Amino acid sequence: MIEIRKVELSDMLSCRETRAAKQRKLIEQYKRPVVSLSMNIAGDVKNTPAISMLQKDGEAEFRQAAEKAELALLFEERIDAFTGPESLLVFDCEDAQRLKDLGVAIEEETPWGRLFDIDVIGTEGEKLSRPAPRRCIVCGGPAADCARSRAHGLDQIKKATDELIAQYLGDSLGTAAASALVKEAALTPKPGLVDAANNGAHKDMDLDLLLTSASAIRPFFAQMAGFSAAYGLDIQTLIKIGKNAEKAMFAATKGVNAHKGAIFAFSLYLAAAADCLMRGGDPVEKVKELAAEKVAKAAPAPPTHGDAVRAVYAGYGKEGALAEACKGFPMALLAAQTICETQDPLLALCRVMSQLTDSNLLYRGGVKGLNWVKAEAAKLCAMEAPQRLDALRRMDEECIARNLSPGGAADMLALGMFLAELPL
Repeated sequence: MIEIRKVELSDMLSCRETRAAKQRKLIEQYKRPVVSLSMNIAGDVKNTPAISMLQKDGEAEFRQAAEKAELALLFEERIDAFTGPESLLVFDCEDAQRLKDLGVAIEEETPWGRLFDIDVIGTEGEKLSRPAPRRCIVCGGPAADCARSRAHGLDQIKKATDELIAQYLGDSLGTAAASALVKEAALTPKPGLVDAANNGAHKDMDLDLLLTSASAIRPFFAQMAGFSAAYGLDIQTLIKIGKNAEKAMFAATKGVNAHKGAIFAFSLYLAAAADCLMRGGDPVEKVKELAAEKVAKAAPAPPTHGDAVRAVYAGYGKEGALAEACKGFPMALLAAQTICETQDPLLALCRVMSQLTDSNLLYRGGVKGLNWVKAEAAKLCAMEAPQRLDALRRMDEECIARNLSPGGAADMLALGMFLAELPL
């Protein structure tokens, strides 16, 4: 995680001198204009994980635009210092104005593009000007006029900046979470679960329905992350947004529970991740804190499949999803670790199935069904990838025959996919 620390004026002056020296050296070496992408951040904190994430996305957008314009990349360097993240890029393009136009388009494409500072330095050392002045981040008027008149105080500017970053995090994390649900749904073959090959042991859902559900709850994922980025952690707000997400899911699926468990698990990590990206900290510990707060404030709720299972099978999964949340969802962390180490989500699924006391399996197949899935999954973990793929297909056929679906493992895999992509 990036260290969050304050900068002094001397730090910024030294940073600018170093950047200018590098720009001159690159111009001399490549005889091409240089693109410098940094961030417009008010105040004495110039870098947080969220700022770094946004700047990195801005660089990726510029490179994609340049690639679309068929401009070859000759040089790239990204520095993630406490004085602020910055990138220096050189393309095989002699037309500095062409590069500047690409930068202006990116700065104006999204609300948070206002925070990008994309400079283009020509081969004579001149910094190109924008064709139109930038707008003030607070009032929308000409930024230069507001700066000269000091129309807005630092606190106003910082507040507006934080709001844009929070909006960006809501959009980015919400999209990433919904994308993880889509990737998990399409991953094939998954024993007993809906995938691209079949509906598994499910008669009430298919792949299209899961994709529809993921799309329906994406805006609520964005709300969870955006709120937490802006205002910090609040379990009551998360519960309210989560209930609205469930309503949207049921409306989209015509009453089928496609992602209720995932909504709960993702809500905690979306909030924790957004808060950590803005303010630092450990997302796992923040999830534990949120879950403990939910336990303390829990209100009576309609019985779930998990409640029914725990009433019948004392000692098997008796603590439930909330207790797993209080531990930080260790099975999701196992899935994320496996994906990061092996790039193999199917192996991650097998490892989770081999260890998770899945209430979905207990509900469908009792202790015998749960233990069978765990044992088979453990065998798969020891196989090489090609052999495991064939074995997964055979296990899928057997799960369908036995009416077994490891839905809890699927939720933890999807969450692990999301966590594996987080810059934390």
